[in-house]
Amino acid sequence: MSTLFLYCAAIGGTILVLQFLMLLLGVGGDHSLEGDVGHDQSSFLKLFSLQAISTFATFFGLVGLGTEGLHWSTPAVVGAATLAGAAALAFVAKVMRGLSRLHSDGNVDLRNAVGHAANVYLHVPPPGQGHGRVLVIVQGRTIECAAVSRAAAIPTGAEVRVVACRDDETLVVEPIA
Repeated sequence: MSTLFLYCAAIGGTILVLQFLMLLLGVGGDHSLEGDVGHDQSSFLKLFSLQAISTFATFFGLVGLGTEGLHWSTPAVVGAATLAGAAALAFVAKVMRGLSRLHSDGNVDLRNAVGHAANVYLHVPPPGQGHGRVLVIVQGRTIECAAVSRAAAIPTGAEVRVVACRDDETLVVEPIA
């Protein structure tokens, strides 16, 4: 049994170390065995990735080797090793699920500009007579947007407040008094 635990720990640990080094070098990626199952596969199928299997093997082997020295019965040693491998597998799955939620598409949502101050870049005519342009800071970026006035015309250089977003591409502004 010691040989099985040793091989599991050595092979699984080597794969984990290699994956970590590849990740540091920017070579890493998702090496799952999911194939073309589709985006709606069960959570159970997501556990079959190279990272998950190597994590299970590593902890199965290490705990198996460690508990063999305690003079436990073979079923107790195998049970403890399996439990440790399954716990490590579940932990890695939870961490990876959390990390996958950290993505960002990088798109600016103009609705986040509502309530912010902006500067008129090109004259904003009165309502119904076209649109001007404003510079506004949204999501940490300065962007130029089409703008319409809520009341009278607003000259270039004036400071305005964004009061609404129309059609996700045009801001409704009013002068700051």
